[in-house]
This record gives sequence, structure tokens and C-alpha cells, in this order.
Amino acid sequence: MMFITRQAAMSEPMLSVAQERDAVRNWQERGDRDALELLIRSHARQVYAQAARWTDNPSHREDLVAEGMIGLMRAADNFDLAQGVRFSTYASWWVLNGVSAALVRIKTVIDIPVRTYLDASGGRLGSEDQEIAQMAIQGAVELGFGGEVDGGLVSSDLTPEEVAALRSDEDEQRRMLEAALAQLDPRDAEVIRRLNLNDPPDSAEVLAREYGMSRDRVRQIEKRALLRLRKRLIESGFRLTALA
Repeated sequence: MMFITRQAAMSEPMLSVAQERDAVRNWQERGDRDALELLIRSHARQVYAQAARWTDNPSHREDLVAEGMIGLMRAADNFDLAQGVRFSTYASWWVLNGVSAALVRIKTVIDIPVRTYLDASGGRLGSEDQEIAQMAIQGAVELGFGGEVDGGLVSSDLTPEEVAALRSDEDEQRRMLEAALAQLDPRDAEVIRRLNLNDPPDSAEVLAREYGMSRDRVRQIEKRALLRLRKRLIESGFRLTALA
């Protein structure tokens, strides 16, 4: 992928309608890389302007610009010359899509939908959804399940008293987990139990067939349910190390 600095992008002359259409045609029909480079250089300012809207961190801005440039290339691949619009107008969606997707990867610890991130950043979600999204953005998100709640083994070096205390602590953690699950919507709790707590766990495909929905939809429900469960656990004083 070609690279163009911000200074070069801002000084690059804009193409006329005829010039940009010739460039698109030469790229799409003949694979003319010079035509593609001309198109990208003349519209790179769009990418830098979009990236500047979201961050002033130089390192992050480089990542956003890189994704925005890929968006320009995809726009060049897919632009319909039969439509009476400027290439810049069409490309703006591809640039925004690339920049915003990169922004979410940079700003969040786990993947969340771009629209959710943008709505959360703009305060356009309901209070509970806003809080859950903010937890995802800040990284307080993932629940690790499997085996013991703490995911650790009792060391043989512990004294009998320490082992007893540890077991008691684990019992309390399990009690808090069950109490938090009881506060969830029944289907959310069932999804968490069946995909994460059962031994062996059910597959998303099995739940998808039973619920009459897609596997991806089941995973979306699972992710949302885990975020809500974590919120309940944190509120009840569940140790954060158990959520790692």
C-alpha cells in the first residue's frame, strides 16, 4: 500500500470530474496502478481529515490513516462510473468505515460493533447499554470460565488452614456468581451457563437450532449477557482477578 504524508496530501491538486473518472476507468479496466495512485493521492486529504476528527495521538492517527487509505482503494474498486456522483462523495463512506473500524480496535479491548462505539461515545445509548459499552471501551469486559472460578490450582505448599480459607473463598465466589446470574434475563443466564459453565459446554450451533436463530446472533447474545453479568458481579464485590 502506498503512503503519502499529510503535507503531501494537502498540497496535492484535486482532479477534475473527467480526470477522476479516467483514473477510475483505467484502474478498474486495465489495472493501471499509476491511475490508482493518482486517485489516492488526490483524495488522501479526505483520509487525514477524517482521522483528525477522532484522535490527536500521532501513533493512533497513523493507524486510522492506514485504514482510511485502504477504504479509498476499496472505493476505487467498487465505484460505479454509471452513477452521476463525484468519487469523493462515494469514497467518503469507505473512508469513514475504515477509520471508524480502526478506531474501535484501538480504543477497545474487545471487539464491539462500530455503531455501538460511536453511539456510546456520543452518549446516544440508553443508560444500561451506555454503561455496558463504556465498560467494553475501558477494558473491564471479559469473563473467563472453565474449571475453578479463579482458574487456578491450589498449591501443595499451602498450609491446611490456607487451603481451607481458599476453598471458602472459592465457595463465596461461586455463590456471588450464582446470585449475579439470577439477576439476569433468564435467556441470558441460560446462554452463559450452557456456553460457558456446563461441563461439557454446549455449542453455539446447538443453541442456534433450539432458539431458531443464527449462530452469530447467539454469540451476540452471549457477549451482551457476559457484559451484564460482569457489571452485576463488580457491583456485588466479586474479585476482579476472578474475571481475568
